[in-house]
Amino acid sequence: MYKLGGWYATADFADQHFGLDGTGAVVSLADPTAVGPLNHTGNGGVYALADQMVWRSEKQSLNLFMRGGFAPSDRNLISYSIDAGAGLKGPLPGRADDTLTFGVSYAKISRDAAALDQDTLALNGPPYPIRNEEVLFELSYQAQIAPWWTVQPDLQYIVHPGGNVPDPANPNSTVGNAFVADIRSTIKF
Repeated sequence: MYKLGGWYATADFADQHFGLDGTGAVVSLADPTAVGPLNHTGNGGVYALADQMVWRSEKQSLNLFMRGGFAPSDRNLISYSIDAGAGLKGPLPGRADDTLTFGVSYAKISRDAAALDQDTLALNGPPYPIRNEEVLFELSYQAQIAPWWTVQPDLQYIVHPGGNVPDPANPNSTVGNAFVADIRSTIKF
């Protein structure tokens, strides 16, 4: 499967860096005189997706996937993201309907949001982190328990959660890398 597409929304969207002061002048949102964000009419982006089976045997198959998207930096926190991975169907003997998946995802914080962080740092002084990126590693196993029921344990390791944001419990540092474990169950009827 290969897809190329786009999206557009007609609403107003707040600028990630600039706002207006009480006189209507454009200032950084970090400026104490800012009374609200500068608004942009409309928002859009483009995306692409590729998902291809690259190997198949009698009871197993391997798919590779890749997705990416871009959006305007001035009105979106994430300016682009890309993820890729592999899914192995039938990874264990006797488990032909199970799927083992590994993926990696990268999200880039927009240059406008990072510029706001730099302005905040310049006005208030350190410590104040500059948001930059988030990276996610994920390992998942979907077990087909019955034709109508799947159970899926999932492990994730997140580098720079939120893109390197300040820790609410300790503003002198950033939120640390995170490990997440969960289990999802799906019943079809």
